[in-house]
Amino acid sequence: MPRGTRPRTRRGRASRERVLDAAIDLFAAHGFAAVTMRELGAAAGLDNSSLYRHFPSKTALANAVLDHVSEELLGVLRPKIEVAAAPSLSVLVEAATAVGAHLFDRPAVARLLMHWLMSARQANENFVVSVRADDARRPAGRLAPLVSEWLARGARSGAFRRHEDPEALILLMGAVLLRPATFGHLLRSREPKRRRARAREAWERELSAAVRGAFAP
Repeated sequence: MPRGTRPRTRRGRASRERVLDAAIDLFAAHGFAAVTMRELGAAAGLDNSSLYRHFPSKTALANAVLDHVSEELLGVLRPKIEVAAAPSLSVLVEAATAVGAHLFDRPAVARLLMHWLMSARQANENFVVSVRADDARRPAGRLAPLVSEWLARGARSGAFRRHEDPEALILLMGAVLLRPATFGHLLRSREPKRRRARAREAWERELSAAVRGAFAP
């Protein structure tokens, strides 16, 4: 899928980053299908012609956004799991907590990822957000296979409890994504009156317990 052009000038790169940031917020708030290119351009401070110079279609923009956030998550994950001699429960907890902390500070990204997981083509639309699981050319295509393969290696070695594919990945994504996606958003009226940092620390302890409970052999 086209991912948009890469601007060569500093100004062009800054405009592209504004579009990606605006798209993360709007897609996270309303879903991929509900947001128009005009709304995306207005949020980024660009007219339509300038926006389309960066991204020829909404599909191209949506896929660029997914690659952008996936690259960030890969940057958090790889130092944790790729340098480990072998999969272990302690490394899994550390990796999940690191990703969870990243998402807790960027709740729009967590909500965007949940929209991605639930998005599907609608009959009256030409727009679809999809990533082939074997598309290793794209960050968004490398993210889930990296985690799935690592979990599978850990299960084969006895480091993790065995789960049927893709339940292991779904269990981990649910544990990591849901709380950051809902904090201060879905259940705002029920949130305790405490600083985000304290709430994140409390949730990280719960996340650690949840991951250990789901994956301890």
